[in-house]
Amino acid sequence: MLYPRVDRVGERDILVADYEMVGFKEHMTQKYRTLYLDGVISGDSSPRQLLGALDTLSHDPIKLFITSPGGDLDTTFLFYDVMKRIQSPVITIGDYCASAAAILLAAGSKRYLSPHAKVMLHLPAGQMGGDARDWDIQHKQMEKYRNKIVDILIECGARKSKKEILNDIDRDYWMEPEEAIEYGLADEVLTAETWGGWIE
Repeated sequence: MLYPRVDRVGERDILVADYEMVGFKEHMTQKYRTLYLDGVISGDSSPRQLLGALDTLSHDPIKLFITSPGGDLDTTFLFYDVMKRIQSPVITIGDYCASAAAILLAAGSKRYLSPHAKVMLHLPAGQMGGDARDWDIQHKQMEKYRNKIVDILIECGARKSKKEILNDIDRDYWMEPEEAIEYGLADEVLTAETWGGWIE
């Protein structure tokens, strides 16, 4: 896990990653305010702490690249809250955004998709345990998750009604970039010109 630290260097605050060696992702974080969400979303893998750390240094835009099959919904909702709480705009760039990762893609202040990206929505899933009373509790929690997912997607600009979204996500609902843009989960396809402007 990466723990952010801010050091004072002369007149500037510098974000430092507590790694044995500062690698590519840490360089991109420090120089370009770029974060990467790779793999399953969990408390250990989420870079949401770095969003807050970067926001304390300046309120310039932060770029969040997402390549994820989804993951823990509670962590996703916390991540979403941070994205909406900080003053820095969070630009999301999706390569593969399935399940919970699609929520974070949609939450960006500006949402891009790679030309061959994939986006997928579906209902929350979980394993049921215990007796019938436990099943009832777990079922009610899944209903809350389902409604929260749909409400957030609508809040983020989905161009469908709650009923339509619930119908779509009854099974895995896959989208190409143009379809996700039409759905309201993204704004445009990332071009070489846009990318070049970020790294000048």
